[in-house]
Amino acid sequence: MTKIIGFLIIKDTNVQKIDFFDVGLKIIRLEWCAYNIYLWGIGDIEKYKLNEKYSLSFPLHGSLLDRNVLIKFERDSIVIENDWLGSIPVFYNPKENIISTLSNFCLRDRVIDNEGLSNFCEFGYSVLEQTMFKDVKFMRYYSRLIISNGIKVESKKDPVLDVSFLEKISSEGEAIKLMQEYISNAESKIDGDIVLPTSGGYDSRILNYFVKDKKRIRSFTYGISKDQSKSDEVVNARKISEIYGTEWEQIELKEYHKYMDKWLDVYGFSAHTHGMYHIEFYKNISKKYDFSNASFLSGIIGDAWAELGKFNDIKNHKDIINLGYTHGMHLDLEHLKLKSNNQLKKDYFIINGSLLGNDKIKSIFAMRTKLMLISYLTQIPEYFGMPVWTPFLNFEIVKTTLNMPDDRRNNRAWQKDFFKQVGLNIEDMNLQSVKANKLDYEIGRNAKLEIIDILLMKTYIEEDRLIEINKLITKISLVEKIINKLLYLRNIGRVLRFLGFKNKFLNALYEYYVIKAIEKGLKYGG
Repeated sequence: MTKIIGFLIIKDTNVQKIDFFDVGLKIIRLEWCAYNIYLWGIGDIEKYKLNEKYSLSFPLHGSLLDRNVLIKFERDSIVIENDWLGSIPVFYNPKENIISTLSNFCLRDRVIDNEGLSNFCEFGYSVLEQTMFKDVKFMRYYSRLIISNGIKVESKKDPVLDVSFLEKISSEGEAIKLMQEYISNAESKIDGDIVLPTSGGYDSRILNYFVKDKKRIRSFTYGISKDQSKSDEVVNARKISEIYGTEWEQIELKEYHKYMDKWLDVYGFSAHTHGMYHIEFYKNISKKYDFSNASFLSGIIGDAWAELGKFNDIKNHKDIINLGYTHGMHLDLEHLKLKSNNQLKKDYFIINGSLLGNDKIKSIFAMRTKLMLISYLTQIPEYFGMPVWTPFLNFEIVKTTLNMPDDRRNNRAWQKDFFKQVGLNIEDMNLQSVKANKLDYEIGRNAKLEIIDILLMKTYIEEDRLIEINKLITKISLVEKIINKLLYLRNIGRVLRFLGFKNKFLNALYEYYVIKAIEKGLKYGG
């Protein structure tokens, strides 16, 4: 297996450790135009290029209409181009002339950008091409960075705005055929096992179906209910494994907060610190299973294309948050001391606002926004040594899926009917499971969380809220425990929420995830 995971372009010759999980990642150094170019990844990465361009694709290809970043050396410059979704975040510091897939490598002066910080708190991750630090930005989707004496930024014509994209009508049969061909083609090009995390949801379910050689599948699942073995995800995944005779195992999650520093190694100050559960997931798998001859088939964001009307309306610049799809994992801006004029949002709405009334376009712009965060679904497995591939980031597949008739995308009718045809209609099998998502609450309340540095953070966030969060994450009162338990009961919980009761611990935990990323960036980033 060979795959370039990330890179750094810098004038310095001292690079920090990138093999964060000690899996034997390779790193090479090249020189061009007075810059050092560090490439790291899996296998013989020095030869992983096409038409004289280094490619971050897998299997190897040169297209930017699929998950990819291309690096090309020209006579007096280095050119970086990213894909149509921006599915691999690339950061740059135009002041210091640094470009990297790791935000920490780009940070020198820790000068806060008010709007960057405000947007980070509201979304929970960096958006609109600006991080929380003034000097560190990131590439827009389908754009180009040219580095020579400085960094030049160019935006390319968006393929999504082509008339053929907006007006095409396709059938579900076309979409299914394209997905099948994509997976079969990749399957034929790669050796070894195919690791396929299976939740029993629609996306991982359809991937299990498409893989021809079921003997190659190694399927793993974690549960999200209090008793993880009874979780809907675990029960459904077990059933899919029984249907296809694949190797499957449940992975128990217990203490993912201890991996916060590892998460920050990979994601730095670009996103909140919630994704550590994926690190524990792969850590626990790696204790039993050797990743060295495996690739990873991801179901990332397939739901965004498959379902109609998934995202709320965007009528003005304040509604840009609806593209964030935050699931409540953010910091309430009323607690933020530094105020923003929201100019980035206003400019974004002026340029894109007229497009966002179209459900198809809105879906794409929402995922372009959120991939800054959820790229961990592809990046974390790669840092564990598994090259990632997926049909759901491919332009033609996305285009064909979005252009199905609305009534077939409504409530994912096309997929439900497909599963009935191929014997995967798990919803009709009367399986007994628990649907409640209690993972964050159960793991969080038993975790030994490092408290917030109030002396540092009170410059940016109201001190009273910082003190309150530290108190809430340290000890939950008996009354709060009772209320939280009742909130998870379907009927009683609905009434309590209507009356204004909240899980104060969970709200504090989600704000803590955001604040800790800011704090660590101020202390250790760069």
